[in-house]
Amino acid sequence: MIEKLRQRILDFINSDKDTPVLAGLAVGFYLMLFYYSGNFALANSLIQFLFFTAYYVLVPVVVLYAGYKILPLFKMEGYRKNYLFVVMPVLFFYYIFELIALPFTEKGTLVAIMLVSWFVSKKYRKYYKLFIVLLFFLSVFNLPPILEAAFTKRSTQWQKQPDNIEQVTFKKKPNIYYIQPDGYTNPVNLKDSIHNFDNSNFWGYLNNNGFTVYPEQRSNYYSTLLSNSATFSMKHHYCAGDIEEYSARDIIVGENAVLRTLKHNDYKTHFITEKPYLLINRPDLGYDFCNVAYSDIPFLKDGWSQNYDVIEDLKKQMQNTSQGGNFFFLEKFTPGHISVYKKLLDNEFEKEIDTERAAYLNGIKDANVWLEELIGYITKNDPNGIIITGADHGGFAGFAYSLQSQYKTNNKLKKNSMFGTLLAIKWNDDNAKLFDKDLKTNVNLFRVVFSYLSQDKALLNNLQEDVSYVHLKEPQGIYIYIDAEGKHVFEKIENVQD
Repeated sequence: MIEKLRQRILDFINSDKDTPVLAGLAVGFYLMLFYYSGNFALANSLIQFLFFTAYYVLVPVVVLYAGYKILPLFKMEGYRKNYLFVVMPVLFFYYIFELIALPFTEKGTLVAIMLVSWFVSKKYRKYYKLFIVLLFFLSVFNLPPILEAAFTKRSTQWQKQPDNIEQVTFKKKPNIYYIQPDGYTNPVNLKDSIHNFDNSNFWGYLNNNGFTVYPEQRSNYYSTLLSNSATFSMKHHYCAGDIEEYSARDIIVGENAVLRTLKHNDYKTHFITEKPYLLINRPDLGYDFCNVAYSDIPFLKDGWSQNYDVIEDLKKQMQNTSQGGNFFFLEKFTPGHISVYKKLLDNEFEKEIDTERAAYLNGIKDANVWLEELIGYITKNDPNGIIITGADHGGFAGFAYSLQSQYKTNNKLKKNSMFGTLLAIKWNDDNAKLFDKDLKTNVNLFRVVFSYLSQDKALLNNLQEDVSYVHLKEPQGIYIYIDAEGKHVFEKIENVQD
């Protein structure tokens, strides 16, 4: 069988019959699978699939076929094979250079590839079919991560509430402003030996403006997607595979438990973000308003280059809303966390740790300025609104790069840096103290808020465990890093999809 396959491939390569359409399909098929193998969670909508099919498959087919047919019109029929031999690698690397960052000039490299391909084609032009065979063969290696993501078992069972919280009736309906400064750690962490940062002026500002600051607040998960999907579901998902690879954005900005509860109480919901990070895969929005139109989001980039002015967009939206019954999710990517990927060699980690820490703390300063401006505007224009300033996860200061956290550490301060989060709430009511005494982690944030608004303490009987989980590459698995009592542990979670 193998010998027959080998002979068929050789017959195909040595055949005089040209296959410009197949050449285009080979380039496009590989590129499409290559893109989806690393970006499935960012491009799992139908409109994106149609776009990438046209961009990666149809365009190469048209370019190669049209050129092949046009050459005879200019009496260049003898150069058809040269054309296919040259244009196939040029198209291939043009698309690849769009997807990866290069330390050298892309245009110059493409010109070099074109020239080399031209000279080689003079002698070996008939062997352009080797590219076709090679690309189809290499495409197979892009399939496993796509198939894993596409066929990962998905369940919404974990999102079901243990009580009737989604049908609860609020006794009061103030506007709620949930401000999320990405990666802003908690007060206790900022005092430790890793951060060693004096943030007393900002804590004083919050206290003077009626905020309750929760000094040891932490997230239950270590990334924006994992943390927010639990927060807006008011339930643990235990790092289920479909959450990480596929479902998180659909949950966070879709019809989640928090939004359903708010809408049951006739709230209008507004999502105002600085960057379209949560919108890249164009999920079905559960919000009544979003400041980013899907038509403005690029297909070929992740949206990090786009910036929207959250404060200005909020001002415009507040002019069109009432003094009660509105929920605003305001997302800001400052201070952010340290760099995701390693920049220096392993023996230079200490230098990288110091550099990343300094950049992170500068981000804290910038976030403070922004938060004071935003809080000041909201307080002035809506003094009775509930303002929640709560981060999604920590800033990872103490690590050389954030993905380093996927390898086990016994350093308690580094663990705290992963999970410690800013939480400060302006309740405008001393009665809130009867409801928030057990608010320790983000998964329980909205259950506590809804318990207060409905004046129903029974909802607090179903608080989720205040456990912080991590999905490690080494050792592989999902582990508890901080337990419900706030103790540092290392316990593997069994019977959970890795």
